[in-house]
Amino acid sequence: MTYSKDYQILLDLMIRLVGSPAGQKICNEDAWLNDAQTLSIKLLRHLISMQTCSGGATVEHDGKPVIWFIDHASIKVIARAALETYLVFFYIYGQSDKELSKFRHKTWVLGGLKDRQKMHTTIEEHKEKLSQEKQQIYKLQSEIEASPYIKYFTNKQRKQLLDGNWKIGNGWSSLGVDAGFHETYFNNIYSYLCGYSHSSYISALQVGQAQDIKEQQELSQFALGVGVVIMAHFSFTYSALFEPASKVFNADVVGKEIADKWHFGPSDLAHIYNR
Repeated sequence: MTYSKDYQILLDLMIRLVGSPAGQKICNEDAWLNDAQTLSIKLLRHLISMQTCSGGATVEHDGKPVIWFIDHASIKVIARAALETYLVFFYIYGQSDKELSKFRHKTWVLGGLKDRQKMHTTIEEHKEKLSQEKQQIYKLQSEIEASPYIKYFTNKQRKQLLDGNWKIGNGWSSLGVDAGFHETYFNNIYSYLCGYSHSSYISALQVGQAQDIKEQQELSQFALGVGVVIMAHFSFTYSALFEPASKVFNADVVGKEIADKWHFGPSDLAHIYNR
C-alpha cells in the first residue's frame, strides 16, 4: 500500500493550518500558546523531511552518481521524533481544560530548563544564559507549587515534577492512549520506530536485507503511513485550538475528508487488536 497521495494532501493541509494564525496578535496572558506554534513547525519539518527522504538519495564520486538508495531507516527515526512531537503537542494543547493546559505547559518548560542546567559549558555567554534561566526556574517552580493541579500528585511525584520530570506517571504509551490511539496499535509502531533509533538487531537486519530500491520503498511506506496518521490527528487537534485554523480546516473538503479517514481511534481498531 502506498500513502503518497494522502500524505501530500494532508501535508498541504497542515502547511495551511500552521500558517493560518500568522499575523495575529497574542496578548501576554496567552503567550504560552507561542510554543504551540513552535511545536507545530517542528512537527511539520519532520514530516517534510520524511517525504524528502522517501524520494531517494544519490551519492556522487568523481562527479558521477555511484549510489542511489532510499534511506528508510532515517525516515523511521524521523517518524519517531514526529510522533513524540505530536504527543507532546496533544498532552499540552489538546486539553479541553485551558488551565490544565497552562499547568502542563509550565511543567514542560521547567523540564527543558532543568535539563539545560545539567549541560557543561565553557563559553561565558552560555554561562550567563544558564544563570539567568535559574531565576525563570525558581519562578516556574513557585507557580507550579501554587497551582490547584498539584494536589493530584503524591508528595514523591511533586518532588519529581518540580525537578523537571514533566511526564511524571506518563510514559510514551500512556501519552499515546491519551492522544486517542489504540494502545496495542501505538505500542507496536512506537516499539518498531524506537528499534531504528536505538539500532536494534531487526533494524540492522532490514537495512541489510533491503538491497534494491523497490524493497527500500516498501519499507519506507510504513513510516509514511505513520506520518499520515499523525497529520490526521494533528489537523483535528490544531484546528480546535486556533479559530483561523478551524476555518481553513472546514473549508478544505478534500483535506478534511482524508484527515477524517485516517483519524482513527481505539474503537475503530478494536476488531483487529481486541480479539
